[in-house]
Amino acid sequence: MTDKQESSPDPQKLLGQLLSGKQLTYSLSGVARLGVADHMSAMPIAVDKIAAKVGAHAPSLYRVMRMLASMGVFNEVHGKRFALSPAGELLRSDAPGSMRYIAMMFGDPWTTRAYEHFADCLRTGQDGVSKAYGQHVFDVLAERPEQLETFQAAMTSSSTLAGHAVVSAYDFGGIMRIADVGGGHGALLASILRHYPNMQGVLFDREEIVSGVPEDQFAGCDGRIAIESGSFFERVPDGCDAYIMKHIIHDWSDEHCRTILKLMREKLPANGRVLLCEMVVTDEPGPTPAKMLDIEMLLVTVGGKERTKHEFAELLGSCGLHLSRIVATERPICVIEAMCE
Repeated sequence: MTDKQESSPDPQKLLGQLLSGKQLTYSLSGVARLGVADHMSAMPIAVDKIAAKVGAHAPSLYRVMRMLASMGVFNEVHGKRFALSPAGELLRSDAPGSMRYIAMMFGDPWTTRAYEHFADCLRTGQDGVSKAYGQHVFDVLAERPEQLETFQAAMTSSSTLAGHAVVSAYDFGGIMRIADVGGGHGALLASILRHYPNMQGVLFDREEIVSGVPEDQFAGCDGRIAIESGSFFERVPDGCDAYIMKHIIHDWSDEHCRTILKLMREKLPANGRVLLCEMVVTDEPGPTPAKMLDIEMLLVTVGGKERTKHEFAELLGSCGLHLSRIVATERPICVIEAMCE
């Protein structure tokens, strides 16, 4: 017997572990929604006390926290007491790099109902959100303010996490005015402007989104930020020598993306740049975040997907842009730089 055969996992055990993803996702989302971690620290606390603080049924909460402790989210000690692990710390609302709202989002109905139609999606190529609601995902969210609020908080968390990585990896030098298109509440743009004090910035998104930008989001950027509302299928801000989008292109089909990118190409000067902050699917045979996120795009968007380097090059080329380089960051996200042809 070879070493490879000896180390191969038992097939039934492997599939059993993979099928437990549902329990993990819903458990993490549930404790995040209750704010469990906000009432915990590195010091153990009895589950009864946690349950009383968050309004939970203590025996049920214990069973969930016991399971999550077995996965390293919490540390369980004698007497049904729990403390935060480093991973559990990220479920706190005030933790640097908090993932609480991301966890909440993954349990919201707009995404979970899409997965009820998984087999239909495989048969037809149609997304699960349209099957469940009869509408595009962003129309669904627009009619559900509470879920939209969670989604925007999750996107802000994602942009905050990505902001440092993007600014650390990519040189924005030479850009005088940059527009963050579909920039949500502006977390990524704020990170860029604070690192480049001579740069001007424009935050561009739908009116219902930019109206919720926190007052202190651009603290320290006085006089250098403009906020505009509109649809990136109809226009993009004028007077910019660079446009940046984070996790926008992966939401849309090639046809939709070409509409956005061509609007940018028409506005850019000869030395202008388009910067796409996205994951890139590689030939790596093992599991990757891009492959996992691609399944979410399959289920919740109409034609959205994670793309390969070749697919990005073709898409950009069809819009009068050329892919000049892909800059990796310390996180799974990359900066895909396109220049005017």
